[in-house]
Amino acid sequence: MQQLEHFYESTPKAVGFIERKTDIPSHTINLYGPPGAGKTWLVLDYINRLPKKRRLYVDMSDLRLDVESLSGNLQEFIESNDIESVVLDHYTPKLPLPKCRQVITVTQTPFKQNPFTPLLEISSLDFEEYLAFERRHQSLEHSFSQYLRCGSLPSMAHVSDSLLTMELHKNIRSIFPSEKEVALFRYMARFQGKPLTPYQLYGIMKKDYKISKDWLYKSVNEMEKRGVVTWLHKFNQPKAAKKLLFYDFAMPASLYFEKSLMGQLQSIAAKKLQKRAQTLYYTDKIDFLDYEERRAILLSPFANQQSGATKVARIAQELESYNIKEVLILTIANSFAFTFEKRAVKAIPFYEWVLQD
Repeated sequence: MQQLEHFYESTPKAVGFIERKTDIPSHTINLYGPPGAGKTWLVLDYINRLPKKRRLYVDMSDLRLDVESLSGNLQEFIESNDIESVVLDHYTPKLPLPKCRQVITVTQTPFKQNPFTPLLEISSLDFEEYLAFERRHQSLEHSFSQYLRCGSLPSMAHVSDSLLTMELHKNIRSIFPSEKEVALFRYMARFQGKPLTPYQLYGIMKKDYKISKDWLYKSVNEMEKRGVVTWLHKFNQPKAAKKLLFYDFAMPASLYFEKSLMGQLQSIAAKKLQKRAQTLYYTDKIDFLDYEERRAILLSPFANQQSGATKVARIAQELESYNIKEVLILTIANSFAFTFEKRAVKAIPFYEWVLQD
């Protein structure tokens, strides 16, 4: 009981907590999301607002914790102290879920072993949330430039420029504990925002490392389960290479001296679009195809009206075949609009677009 008494009496504080777009409800849930997204801080803010004698926060990653002893004493402790809300952070199924009015499990992957537990996902910071965290705000354009450099993890918003790369690499090593996993992530980083198959990745990596195809496929699948990477399908070609996207776009960009602006923008745009577009794809000429809305999204950072018109004209055949009604061009700083063959074409700076509902 000693370890439970410790957790009961000394719940950590979410010092300096900044409100997120995700709110924790007052019922049992599984809060899940990728590493470093801010799950612990969110749940600590919630639990600390409850009556002290009716709550219990247990961090299962605490190295002092004996899970076997915890399993034998947790339910009794909850009942003897009339505890109403229990948070099991870094939860592992080694611990049977206790019976309580509210149980919050915090995991990286969705905990689906109990089908009656609702799931609540928290993702890394979008640009609007980042603005609340950032302290160096000068202008939207400058803040977006910093967002590209810092990435989407809350812990990175206050890091000084001189330490950014070092801290990003620390994050990578904390997410991937083995050197082989770090190497795999580094190979994948080259393809941020580009089509790739695990088989192609295996063919590239096996030249330098003794790896099995099974290990690589399993590792890539685990990254997807943890929300570290996502994949975008090619329209009408389910077997084609999928576009590789990262939940934090700055970590892969930090692994090479050459900058990959387009890759970073691809990951940021996909994160926003996938929240609403149920039918989002890419094609050979269209960065993002929202087929249900018949909308094409093109990334063209330095486009002006003339180059934008040229770009749209080059994909006229695809626009016609997909019955596209609207074309959106995302630029770094330019805005313009025109009509092309009865289709509305609009260009808007990326940093303005990501703030739109």
